[in-house]
Amino acid sequence: MAHRTTLEEEHPVRAAKAPKKPGGSSFEKAGTAGDRERVFDAFRRWGYLEATLDPLGFLEPQKRPELDGLAGEAAEEARRIYCRTVGADFMHLLEPERRRWIAERMETPAGEVDQKKILERLIRADLFEQVLQARYLGTKRFSLEGVTALIPLLDSILDTAGELGAESSIVAMSHRGRLNVMVHAACKSPHEVVAGFEDVDPRSVLGAGDVKYHVGATGTYVTSSGKQIGIHLVSNPSHLEAVDPVAMGRTRAKQTRAGVDGSQIDRSRATLNTVVPIVMHGDAAFAGQGIWAETLNLSDLEAYTVGGTIHIIVNNLIGFTTRPTQEHSSRFASDIAKRQSVPIFHVNAEDPDAVVRIGRIAAEYRATFGGEVVVDIIGYRRHGHSEVDDPTIKRLRSFANCPNIGRRITTAATNPSMKSTPASRAKGWRKLPTASSACRKDFTFIRKS
Repeated sequence: MAHRTTLEEEHPVRAAKAPKKPGGSSFEKAGTAGDRERVFDAFRRWGYLEATLDPLGFLEPQKRPELDGLAGEAAEEARRIYCRTVGADFMHLLEPERRRWIAERMETPAGEVDQKKILERLIRADLFEQVLQARYLGTKRFSLEGVTALIPLLDSILDTAGELGAESSIVAMSHRGRLNVMVHAACKSPHEVVAGFEDVDPRSVLGAGDVKYHVGATGTYVTSSGKQIGIHLVSNPSHLEAVDPVAMGRTRAKQTRAGVDGSQIDRSRATLNTVVPIVMHGDAAFAGQGIWAETLNLSDLEAYTVGGTIHIIVNNLIGFTTRPTQEHSSRFASDIAKRQSVPIFHVNAEDPDAVVRIGRIAAEYRATFGGEVVVDIIGYRRHGHSEVDDPTIKRLRSFANCPNIGRRITTAATNPSMKSTPASRAKGWRKLPTASSACRKDFTFIRKS
């Protein structure tokens, strides 16, 4: 691997000299280690723009002239790494050791993942939304459908953080997918969540209203290895990013208490790794609400740092009714993070293996360097802005072109005849249809009269 991970200083890819005889450029031949390294350097810098990231195909890969004409074995290998369902945007980092670390992780063959667990978690997350939709039709819940891969992503982050010393995690997010995260990450009882739809308290005049998807939750997450991690999901008002500084403040307070040693406070990396902040954002809010940028600005200051935050953009490529091209000037909502040394990993939400792998890399990066990291998980929104809305009005093109939108990933994983998504191509997924019945049993609720 050494010949592919020695990163060079910033410079444009040099054009190959015209060959004296037909036979292709020096890049095509990749006859030396230097040629191979320059090919990989080009893909490290620009490959994320040519990655296939949108499950519905509206965000098309953007061809780059820097990659045109690069062919041969090295180019094909680099294209497989950087231009498929993961787009790693990290060459803007000022620290060469961080760039080298990410390149090594990206270019090392991906390890095996627990596909049985991933599929079970996807089905549980999907069935949870289906049960609420069927039993409380027309009630707002801000479904996670279309980006349910967020649940195995959180599993991967928390499992890795647990291995690296985490004892608790402060989690913050807005309302979309909040109920699902409460049940599957904060481990709140599904019955407690459903009670918010029932209005069973006779003293209630206005019922639960919108409180159920703004309140917090506290629970214990058990990792795959059996370690327990305390989870606190911070309450959040309707202002989507208002929770960001609150989560950072709570994280730093817990880290300070963990580091108290007499009159001294230990703020070593090991101490900071005991409490891991995870903040989830919508794509429109990430790009458009300034409070997040203000909070990020404090991330590396000694008086405010929490040793890095793992940011997840739950990206359905729409903000209420606004498309990305009308929402932010940059190609990605995450580009605002590039003003600092923050790596960004874009990943197609319908490639669950890739989602889990990137979750592990993000957690390891945060623990290793104590820096911020962004995971931009790109999917779609199955319903309207809320379940009260008609989605065909607010995103007509998506539903006109994809009438069966929704539940694509789990259907592809369990149906051998479907081959349209990365999930359907993963070996072993089709052997697991029995998980559905077990999950459905857990989410069969009886309405109280």
